[in-house]
Amino acid sequence: MKHNKNSVILHEGEDIVVIAAGLKTSSQNTKTGGMLQVYILMRDLSPIAAVNTGADVAICGACIHRGVIVDGKVTARRCYVNLGQGPRSVWSAYTRGRYRHAGIEEYSALFGGRAIRLGAYGDPAFVPQNIIAELTRVALFHTGYTHQWKSNAWLKAYVMASCDSQSDAIEAQADGWRTFRVSRKGDATKLQREISCPASKEAGKRTTCAQCGLCDGTRGILDPRANIVIQDHSVIARTRPMGLIQIQIGA
Repeated sequence: MKHNKNSVILHEGEDIVVIAAGLKTSSQNTKTGGMLQVYILMRDLSPIAAVNTGADVAICGACIHRGVIVDGKVTARRCYVNLGQGPRSVWSAYTRGRYRHAGIEEYSALFGGRAIRLGAYGDPAFVPQNIIAELTRVALFHTGYTHQWKSNAWLKAYVMASCDSQSDAIEAQADGWRTFRVSRKGDATKLQREISCPASKEAGKRTTCAQCGLCDGTRGILDPRANIVIQDHSVIARTRPMGLIQIQIGA
């Protein structure tokens, strides 16, 4: 069987696989633009099965947007990733043996000068540190976000702390992170040194992630760049506001 030339395997662990997609065909995501997409997936469970059983904790960790399991099916899920598109397609091709492994020594040739999105699905905290370091070293620039910021300080230099409240953002910033905060739909409140995501609807979609590149972590304690906030754009944002879901999940 010929290998798919659009994607390569970066890492296979006991339970997860990390795949880079978009080597030949650019992403059609209108918000991110044509960035290479890094997927963190369960090896032996489809993305939908992993979500409905709660096994996605292995790739998404403490993210509150995973939803809760009720009678064998997820509910109150507000993650914006459409599992039936990119994640399912990439996982399906992986299980059919369509992707080859790419060693770190190949990263410069494969990814050099390209924009890379760390975590098109899944959290970069579950990717080995040496892979993150080399990907970001050779890339033109990258973006990335983690909900595991309280326990993965090494990621500060690479990704944003994903925050779901003002208190989260204040805590993460005090700990040296730049933050990407999700606010309630319609809530235009901004913290000090916080701006609306330039690619968001509320900011007029002035640019794409592939053109912006602000969400690449921190360049040290003197990094003067702003933190980012975006209004909740999940499909249940109107009927199940952020605060309500957080209370239910944390109960």
